[in-house]
Amino acid sequence: MAGAARRVSGTGLVAGARGRAANHSGSSSNRRRCGVGVGLTVLWVGLMVGLAQGYPQNGVMGVGLPKVIKCPSSMEISPCTCREMKKGLDIVCDNTDHKHVRNALDILKNKPAEIYWMKFRNCNLPRITDYVFLGLDVRHLNIIRSNVSAIERASLSALGGTLLTLDLANNKIREVPTRALGMLKKLTFLNLNYNPISVLNEGAFDGLVMLERLSLYDNHITHINDNAFKGIGRKLMRLNLGKNKLKYIPTDTFHPLTNLEVLDLHENRISQIPDGAFEGLRKLDMLKLEHNEIKTIQANVFSDLTVLNSLNIEHNLIANISDRAFAGLESNLEWLELGHNALDHIPSHALRPLHNLRQLDLESNNISYVQEDAFKGYGDTVKYILLDKNNIKRIPPLAFMDLHSLEWLKLSYNDLTSLTEDTVQPILDTLTMIDVSHNPLQCSCDLLWLWRWLSNPNNRETMISSNDHICITKDRKSHPIEHLPVQQFDCPRHVPNEMRSPDGAAVMVCSPILVAAGIASVVLTDNAWH
Repeated sequence: MAGAARRVSGTGLVAGARGRAANHSGSSSNRRRCGVGVGLTVLWVGLMVGLAQGYPQNGVMGVGLPKVIKCPSSMEISPCTCREMKKGLDIVCDNTDHKHVRNALDILKNKPAEIYWMKFRNCNLPRITDYVFLGLDVRHLNIIRSNVSAIERASLSALGGTLLTLDLANNKIREVPTRALGMLKKLTFLNLNYNPISVLNEGAFDGLVMLERLSLYDNHITHINDNAFKGIGRKLMRLNLGKNKLKYIPTDTFHPLTNLEVLDLHENRISQIPDGAFEGLRKLDMLKLEHNEIKTIQANVFSDLTVLNSLNIEHNLIANISDRAFAGLESNLEWLELGHNALDHIPSHALRPLHNLRQLDLESNNISYVQEDAFKGYGDTVKYILLDKNNIKRIPPLAFMDLHSLEWLKLSYNDLTSLTEDTVQPILDTLTMIDVSHNPLQCSCDLLWLWRWLSNPNNRETMISSNDHICITKDRKSHPIEHLPVQQFDCPRHVPNEMRSPDGAAVMVCSPILVAAGIASVVLTDNAWH
């Protein structure tokens, strides 16, 4: 840089001298002004040429100009490595200690460049000391699996105006380093996963006014102060508190997070959802409460979540759901996961107000019977129903009447011995996958529709998504349904031509309605001939 400055200045002086020689007849003041003017012009041209030729722009003459994206030599920063990217340098330090890291940082400070990624992985960095990043320009900083236990107050202060994301996962941080983090006024993402943090104190994230995503997955958090998120700003959209040790949902803690879209509380020890727990979360789109110890969903607990689209409460102990449990979710809830609970029936009264429900997951409950009106009133939009791994013994003929959009039906691992065409007829036009494998199905004419379904190459989703469908013949032998000879289904021998398979076999769909129609057709035809 100093060399470039000298070259440009020298050119200006020579040009100035030539200007004075050419204007020897003019006054001395005019000659001086001319010389200076030409010198400034040449100086400007020289600067532009320097930029075009890629001269480094640090030093006095480079103030405010872009920094070069050029790596130092590998020997200088070893064992760290450097890669040049369009957006800046990618610095990686793996399996090293504080001494080598400090040396690499000193080299980088002497050769200023924009660092897009700076990654320390599997290092031994127990303490992040004050001003360690002074003189560096870093956008994304990862210090993971590096034994960090202390982060000093001014350690990140030099990055306050540039750092966008900070990943401190898999360390030994016992409390949120509030004072150090508060300097990061442009930070949008903070990852503190896999640390031993046990409490979120008041104002734990104070100063992070631009933060959009915060993750504290797999810590030891047992308590969250009511004002823990005070001062965090109103841009936070995603908060992950999964796999901690929370026994309750703090009723006032989340109220300031008015722009929150995703709240993850899964894998905790929460036993109930208190009234008003989600007050103020008017923009929440997804709520994850799976793998807790919730036993009851009482009325109106979600009433503030008027735009909620996805609710996951699977893997709990839920046996009772109030008829008004989902009040407030009527217009927007599409994905509801209630699998792996203790329900002994489909909670139809609670589900009926959900006019836009697309997926209903009730697998692995204790449901033994599907009532006739189980899906009445909300079935127009449902595309996926999961009822596998229950104790269902019978499904009545009218149970699926209102499911006009159903595409997937999972009934595997139940106790069904029969599933008639009358029962599935209302959904056959829209269905793309049906799974009734692992049921004690009897090989009777009631299953002939399933034989035809499994034999149809267009129904590939069923084949891919399930195991072999087996039925049991009268001799108590098990057979794959699609390979069983037609006569084994024990259907009536005399079948009208309209009800034969394409190869002419007597393949009859044994719905009583269709049988009656076929017999009537034969009788009318015979009468016409006579």
